[in-house]
Amino acid sequence: MEYHDGAPLRHVGDLPSMGAHRYGDKTAFVFMGGETSYAELEAGANEMANVLVDQGVGPGDRVGLFVPNTPQFPTAYFGAIKAGAVPVPLNLRMDPETLAFVVNDSGADVLVGSAFLADEVQGLHDAADSSTLLLPGVSDEERGIVNLSHAEMEADEEFETVDREFDDVACQPYTSGTTGRPKGVLLSHRNLLRTIESYGSGGIAIDPGDSVLLVLPLFHIYGLNALMGSYLYTGASMVLQPEPDPEAMLGAIDEHSITKFAGVPAMYTMMFREYRENPDQYDLSSLKDCTCAAAPLAEETRRTIEETWNVPIIEGWGMTETAPAGTVEPSRGVRKAAGCIGPPVPGIELKIVDPRTRETLVGPEDLEPKGMAAGTVDFDDEAAVTGEIAVRGEQVFEGYYNRPGKTDEVFDDEGWFYTEDIARVDGDGYFWMVDRADDMIIVGGENVYPAEVEDALYQHPAVAEAAVVGADHEVKGQAPVAFVVLEADAEVTEREVREFTLDHVATYAHPRRVFFVDELPRSATQKVQRYKLADEAEEMLGGEPLTSSDEL
Repeated sequence: MEYHDGAPLRHVGDLPSMGAHRYGDKTAFVFMGGETSYAELEAGANEMANVLVDQGVGPGDRVGLFVPNTPQFPTAYFGAIKAGAVPVPLNLRMDPETLAFVVNDSGADVLVGSAFLADEVQGLHDAADSSTLLLPGVSDEERGIVNLSHAEMEADEEFETVDREFDDVACQPYTSGTTGRPKGVLLSHRNLLRTIESYGSGGIAIDPGDSVLLVLPLFHIYGLNALMGSYLYTGASMVLQPEPDPEAMLGAIDEHSITKFAGVPAMYTMMFREYRENPDQYDLSSLKDCTCAAAPLAEETRRTIEETWNVPIIEGWGMTETAPAGTVEPSRGVRKAAGCIGPPVPGIELKIVDPRTRETLVGPEDLEPKGMAAGTVDFDDEAAVTGEIAVRGEQVFEGYYNRPGKTDEVFDDEGWFYTEDIARVDGDGYFWMVDRADDMIIVGGENVYPAEVEDALYQHPAVAEAAVVGADHEVKGQAPVAFVVLEADAEVTEREVREFTLDHVATYAHPRRVFFVDELPRSATQKVQRYKLADEAEEMLGGEPLTSSDEL
């Protein structure tokens, strides 16, 4: 636990204050050629807090943030928390109707918008129930729009942070809503700070001299807390980019001698494609390690990048609901294959349970050296050590906003949160991501996880990207179908791809159809949106189930 003003850090709003005191003029953020120091971040957050208080924002009030990865985001985020309010980071890539739902569901009366997205945020303000929009460069009293630039110029750079309890809600991000309406996740000061401490004490190795390219959206918990929170906590620097453009990302690593990169599989794929075409254009020798999260990374992709860039790629797992503490693979020491998400970070408990009964298969005590030595779990029997991840600890959220029924559904009486993520554990206590429980395809009674079929597809040299979903089958109930993006100039038939997978997966798991597409639908964090592919598969199959004639 770090200390600020002689006491343990227990208020997220004190994070930039601690940074200003310790690091002063050191660069916290770099954006489009400009730099923001730790002292300037603190001053900007204080100005924002004063502006919000002047607008009537009080403790516990929700403030919507419609801001991309620019220096405005951290000042607005920490400014709201300093004022005792609860920032609601808004997913910039949600459709307008869903965004209006999130604003209204959260109860945010005040929105903070970016000049880069002025039209979009004004449209959201008009559609939602918010009464005030703070927007740089725009003023419209009749519509409740306040020129944020003018307001900040008139605001004091000093602010006395509003006291909040350690267990008070500090932030309310929303789930992606891929299986229904987005849900507000109540994260307390305790949740956010304990997660940062978990990463700092062994989860992520960050030195004050490190820098990271922060292109993962700050409205997502991984970018918000695991990256921005952890790097500010350590006194490191961040280079901000609003969009994952491969040339811009590689160019930034080269230009700023960046030491760390964090992304999702789609980012690594697009970056390596660009690098492969122009290998002499980018110097990536400054990179010490890379982190991949949000989805499993294909083995071939990881091995190729590690060998070409001479940098380890580590994988991890976490959720919005865990702020996002979970597991992370060490960057040094034991190195395992792609799909390994490492052991639990310090200070959190994980176990594996039967996804149907919640019976414990591998308990937290089984992952300790003493438990492993006892030999009560046969880690060589994959079926016995594969199941749903359940997690417990101070990092785990308080519940879903205004959804007590859903909160009760995912927690038990002992404080375990059931994640619906499926993983297995090996004899070293390392977790391996399998898939989401709700993505599992049951083929004639056999469980098939899309990720295992996708891994097989990625081994084909013509396949650049792949995603697998279930489709109705007249005999087996369901069967896999695949969507594939081919490498440039690659030529391969559907049958050739299907036959290739038979050498790598069980017969019942091979895709019955392969659809070639130009791109896969992705969320703001570049996760494949399987639900859209499932709808597309149904449409491409004409609403009819797969038949036995589709078998190989």
